[in-house]
Amino acid sequence: MVRLLLLCHGNICRSPLAAALIRAAVDADPLLAGRVQVASAGTSDEHLGEGMHAESARILQSRGLPTGHRAQQLTPGLATAQDLILAADRFNIRAAEQQIGAAATRAKVRLLRDFDPAAIGHDLDDPWGFPAAAYERAAREIDAAIPGLLADLHARIGTVTEAQER
Repeated sequence: MVRLLLLCHGNICRSPLAAALIRAAVDADPLLAGRVQVASAGTSDEHLGEGMHAESARILQSRGLPTGHRAQQLTPGLATAQDLILAADRFNIRAAEQQIGAAATRAKVRLLRDFDPAAIGHDLDDPWGFPAAAYERAAREIDAAIPGLLADLHARIGTVTEAQER
């Protein structure tokens, strides 16, 4: 099982949107379904227990995807349980370093958009407080990263499978 955590600031806009979109892609892939666990968290505690932002939920509803979500905060224990943490932006990486330590962060945390060859090193801008178009742009940028992420997950599953066979 590969454990994947999507990380943003408040865990109400970008990370739950990304988690739902990625979970749908993983579930549609017969080689990954049931072998990848996808969750999300925030570096901040300001939205703990809240549902996802209405615009993120609207995008998911328009695609027929579930919108059930409760915001949680990144903790050292949650981070330790993950194989890969994908941060929405560099601010989230710095916040994760403060919360879980720089060495752990370097080993597990990458930018989500690094899986889109056209966007390596680019942040997924926070749409909070902006019109619906900003949420749509975030969804498009997440969608663009999914093929590269799925390829990485395939490689990780292959590695896990080979190690288990030995």
